[in-house]
Amino acid sequence: MHYSSRKDFIKKTLFGAAALSIGSTVNNGVSVFRNERSIDDVDFDAIDPGSYDNTWWNRAPVRLIQTNLREIDAMMDVEAYVQSILDGSANVVLLNVGGIVANYPTQLPYHYRNPFMKGDLVGTLVDRLHQHDVKVIGRFDFSKLNEVLAEKKPEWLYVGTHGKNVNYNGQVHTCINGGYQQEYLFHILKEAIIQYPLDGIFFNMIGYTTTDYNDESHGICQCENCKNRFFNATGAQLPVVEDIDDPVFREYNAFKSATSDELFNRIGKFIKELNPNLVVNTYTDAGVDMIRMESSSHIRNQHEWNYFSTDHVKRVLGSYDDRAPSNLLQYFLALGYRHVAAAPSLSKVWVLQNMLQGGALDVYVIGTLVNQADRAFIAITNDLYAFHKKHEKLFTNLAPRSKVALVRGNGEEYKGMIRLLSEEHILFDIIEPSAIGSDHIPRNIDSYDALILGDVSMMGDELIGHIDSYVQQGGKVLATGFTATRDKTGNPMANIRLKSLGVKPGYELVPRAKSTYLSISTTDKDVLGDSAFRDIDLMMVYADFLKCVPTDQAKGYFRLVPSTMFGPPEKCYFMAEEITDIPGMIVNEYGKGHTVFVPWPIGAQYNFKGHHAHRALFATVLNDVLKIEKTIETDASPLIEISHMVNRKGAYEWIGLINHAGQLGATFRDPVSIHQITLRFKPVDNMNIKAIRMLRAERHIDFKEVDGWVECEVPRLDDFEVVLCLYDGH
Repeated sequence: MHYSSRKDFIKKTLFGAAALSIGSTVNNGVSVFRNERSIDDVDFDAIDPGSYDNTWWNRAPVRLIQTNLREIDAMMDVEAYVQSILDGSANVVLLNVGGIVANYPTQLPYHYRNPFMKGDLVGTLVDRLHQHDVKVIGRFDFSKLNEVLAEKKPEWLYVGTHGKNVNYNGQVHTCINGGYQQEYLFHILKEAIIQYPLDGIFFNMIGYTTTDYNDESHGICQCENCKNRFFNATGAQLPVVEDIDDPVFREYNAFKSATSDELFNRIGKFIKELNPNLVVNTYTDAGVDMIRMESSSHIRNQHEWNYFSTDHVKRVLGSYDDRAPSNLLQYFLALGYRHVAAAPSLSKVWVLQNMLQGGALDVYVIGTLVNQADRAFIAITNDLYAFHKKHEKLFTNLAPRSKVALVRGNGEEYKGMIRLLSEEHILFDIIEPSAIGSDHIPRNIDSYDALILGDVSMMGDELIGHIDSYVQQGGKVLATGFTATRDKTGNPMANIRLKSLGVKPGYELVPRAKSTYLSISTTDKDVLGDSAFRDIDLMMVYADFLKCVPTDQAKGYFRLVPSTMFGPPEKCYFMAEEITDIPGMIVNEYGKGHTVFVPWPIGAQYNFKGHHAHRALFATVLNDVLKIEKTIETDASPLIEISHMVNRKGAYEWIGLINHAGQLGATFRDPVSIHQITLRFKPVDNMNIKAIRMLRAERHIDFKEVDGWVECEVPRLDDFEVVLCLYDGH
């Protein structure tokens, strides 16, 4: 359904009946509702969202501000610091406690005390913040050790492939397998946890850190601890070159994952034994309660990733029911420019995605909110946090309403899939491959109408079995790229192992080459629908391509035209006989389900060039081939990102809208206002909606119900909006 063609009809039937009262009925059983009350008439105090799991942090309204305190911040005005946190409506603060620098009077000999500190900075800040009911998560960084202490403990240190330690600004890199991270950090944690009533613990730069702050890699650690532990685990010598084609390096990657998880789980258990109420927060899913990620700018990037926060929040909420996303907005422009802020409009989008995808608000600054040299984003932070605080019940105990799940795959393909789904307004969750079949996944995959496997190349036998079984029982799958061509540790396999894809196991690689196309025949158009490809006969494929042979019951579409002539102009043509019989898309029925296999990275191609043909193919596959039923239909611009969240207790649901129309190339400005956006959606469990409110605009919306669908119009969208739907009885 092309909803824009229905816009005039919807506006006429919905708003042409403006004189009708609540509950009045027009022809064909259509009920039209007018909201005569203002937003102030809604009794938000009476709304009971319930609690997800009785924790203060999981699926709960967290507003976190991380202040990465510098040594000189020990001389801060504490009252001004606390007031800035209160002005920002934060209810959680993350601040430096120990590790590289101890901001408290540590008694441990290998814990460097802040030379600028007089008294007890941590004790004072925790006490003052707790007086205002602000929780405190203590930050620790065990990745580096002051050079004075490092000289005394060389066995604790990282050794690069150049045979040297890494000293950056007087801080020397430690090794995850050395005594500092394996043993001594537990003494530091115990001292701080026993001494202070912290609410949580955060670790920075965990795991196998091989780069410095210049982003220069020093290679695989060659210290004796690493050499011995790897040899004892595998019987192999430690590799010195990071080469994914080297089986020893692939074994090393598995070793890194296993040893990292072992340490993080041990640390998490140790913390909980000291204080079971402490939240553990860091950049891993092992041994933690909150999974830390970052939406950040980088000096190398000309164009930023619009959907950074959406990606990070969705992948945690879609994969874990017992862990929450803690996705920070990096306030500053880049590591080398920590004293200037990133573009405010870009940062605003990333914070809004945290909020409207159901995650915590989370902003991170170097220093304090008081001493920023570039304060452009502070007022925006305060505004968004205040909005969240005012309506925090509506951001509590939420679940996304999605019928499609994107299984996280590789790099650019994964990004392209997020972009395509968002622009097409197909609501989706994100699932880590390792979560499928686990006991902590919030929803089993059989609860989704469709799964998208965007170049999920590394798949173990168990995951293969789950996907094939899902399709066998009636599920739908779109798989792309090199999906299922490696085992779970990355070893290349000689075949495509998903039986449901409808291709024979063996394949050949057609390497990326310029001027390679897919030919779209009249037969393809007849089967797939002529409208999307009416004026398109060729599609660009500038990517590695899998030459696959469909099974007898599967059908192939589009045909590969490999590396045609592209110059000089007189030679820019190809003959019909150059069109191969190699399919660019395979459609299959498997058991009760259906699959579509695109054996090249269509998402990466779209993320690279944003081409209309790739978008048309993607939309055709989901809408016309797999026939995915949308839960929201809209005439909104692709520049509007949409989310749909439901309160688990059944108190309300809401639709979030984020306006991305402020971007022009590398520039992010205030978005252009977009008017008259029509929304058509099915309320959860056919709940009876009594009122619809726009929370940002603080006004009502008229709506109507048609055959179980609710239709309404957002008159104007500036930066964002939350369209709240209240049910009868609330």
